[in-house]
Parts: sequence; C-alpha cells; structure tokens
Amino acid sequence: MDNNKALNEFTEQYYGQLAAGVYGKPVEISADETALVIIDAQKCVTKEYFVEGYKAMGIDVEPLMPVLDQLEENTNAALDNIEKILNKCRQKGIRPIHIHIQSILPDAKDTGRLHASAGMYYPPGGLASEFCDQVKPLDGEIVLSKTCSGICVGTPIDRILRNLHIKSVIVTGFYTDQCVSTSIRDLSDLGYEVDMIEDAMAAMSKERHNRALQGIKFIYANCENTQSLLGRLEAL
Repeated sequence: MDNNKALNEFTEQYYGQLAAGVYGKPVEISADETALVIIDAQKCVTKEYFVEGYKAMGIDVEPLMPVLDQLEENTNAALDNIEKILNKCRQKGIRPIHIHIQSILPDAKDTGRLHASAGMYYPPGGLASEFCDQVKPLDGEIVLSKTCSGICVGTPIDRILRNLHIKSVIVTGFYTDQCVSTSIRDLSDLGYEVDMIEDAMAAMSKERHNRALQGIKFIYANCENTQSLLGRLEAL
C-alpha cells in the first residue's frame, strides 16, 4: 500500500469536511457590508513591464516572447474578469478598494526588506506602480499603497474596513500565490468572510495559481468564479 497516496486521500477528505463547516455556503454580499478588494492590478504584472525590464538589462526578449505572450493571455483574462466585477460592484453600490505596490518616498527607500531584496523598488510615478488601464480607480475611490506582500500588514485596510462596517470582502488581483494568498489568510484571521474569485486572479503561471488555490480555497475563503459572482451581484 502506498501510504503517501493514502494520506493524500485522507487529507482531501479531512479538508473537505472541514471546509463544509467554514464555508458551507456562499459568502453573503450586500452594498452596506461588503467591499471589493483589488490587489496589485498594476503594470508590473503586464507583458509590457517585463519586456521593458529585460530590454533595460540588455537581454534579448525575442526568445522569451512565447512565454511572455502566454503570461499576457493569462493576465488579461484575469483583468477582464476584474473589470466586469468592478463595474458591477460600482453599479450595485459595493465599495471598491484598490491596492498597489508603491513606495512613499521618490527614492523608494521605505520599501520593505522582502521587496527590496527582490529589487522591487516602485516609486510614485513609475510604470510598475501604475494601475492597469481597465481597472483604474475613479476619483473618490479608496487607493492604498504597500511595499510588502500582505495588505493587512502593509496598509491600514483593517481599520478602514471596520470603520466602514464591512463584514465580507470580495478578493481579486495578483499574484495568487503571493500577495493575494497572504492577504486572504490575514483577512480571514482578522474575522472577515472572504470570497475569492478564482478566475479574477492569476499567478505568473497556471501551475502556481492552481497550487495556491488548493492551499486557501474553502478554508480561508469561499471560492467562486466571475460568472457565479456576477449572477449573485445582479440579484442585489
């Protein structure tokens, strides 16, 4: 008998039973007590940014174009769904909160250790920190900046959500395995009901996206797709 295979099967059953108690039904959404959180839907996740970055380093991007084209396809699919959700939430009175990676200082010296170690210096006004065109904030919408992965550590979002009397949070954005995953776990631990929209977020690869989902769906967050959420939003 393959004990590792048996343990995998047991683990799936265990978490399946646990999930039924945590998120046995969809997260309740309402205009008054729900917020939409869009994490890092900014130019640093786009093909354009990667191409410009490699060119600046003197790297020939032509051999990389097939994988960068696939990255663009995956990213744009998630952005298209974020745009649909954002427009519907605006229509229904659900407040969007836009979060991006951006330093306060023009020299980005306030960047957190992890991002600094990775060379992720995103000063105000730079291409990397610009919001993607189709999901740009409107005047009067909340915009928060961070220089680390998690939105609860890197921004005052917890205090803002509590001041707004928010109980449930719809989460979308980038990257599933990094900032999104960290933020979902923290939001759940802080007591919010979290609804993550699996096709309105992406990682750099499908594999990393799917692995990240496996670790958080139905335990730290309810999981649904854009079509399902839009149907529920339309009914409000």
